[in-house]
Amino acid sequence: MTLMQVRNLTDHSDYYTSNVWHICGVYHSLSDINTLIDAGRDPGILNTLESIKCGLGKKPVEQIILTHSHFDHAGMVPKIIERYNPKIYAHPASRNSGTIPLLDRQEIQVGEEICMAVYAPGHSEDSLCLLCEEEHLLFSGDVPIRVYSHDNEFTSQYLDAFELFVAADLQAIYPGHGDQITGNVPHLMMESLRNIRKSRIF
Repeated sequence: MTLMQVRNLTDHSDYYTSNVWHICGVYHSLSDINTLIDAGRDPGILNTLESIKCGLGKKPVEQIILTHSHFDHAGMVPKIIERYNPKIYAHPASRNSGTIPLLDRQEIQVGEEICMAVYAPGHSEDSLCLLCEEEHLLFSGDVPIRVYSHDNEFTSQYLDAFELFVAADLQAIYPGHGDQITGNVPHLMMESLRNIRKSRIF
């Protein structure tokens, strides 16, 4: 049984923005931690957040986890802080001020679930993913997930992260841009891992 409600607050945005994934627990209990994965750059999410009910007397945003510090993923952080004053978590190399650093493989509660921050450098030096093993899902940010060839180069840390994702038997991936991936995810991940292993690793 899933313990997460996940919705994309920018799926109809007119702005160039990342996806903004909002997560709360399905039972709306006081122990949930209402979470945004990335904040995007569309001011319209503030009105959307006001309409979300996630537990009696609870703020719709109690924490933000940034997959990296590019503006399309983090531009709305100051406005969300003004309204809700959430905690902001990110990679230690994040360019956003006031963030709480997450260690590689550090556990953090998201909604009702305990998830894991996983460093996956490549798209940016501060890229991290959020792996929710009990739910078999991954919030991947802009980290490459579909790897179609082996004429690329990747860091050894990225390879380690991808092997962890494959071992988690993922059933859903929530990327930084584009639609949720749910079709034959284990096969996609194994094909990508084979191509990563054949690429140059440094």
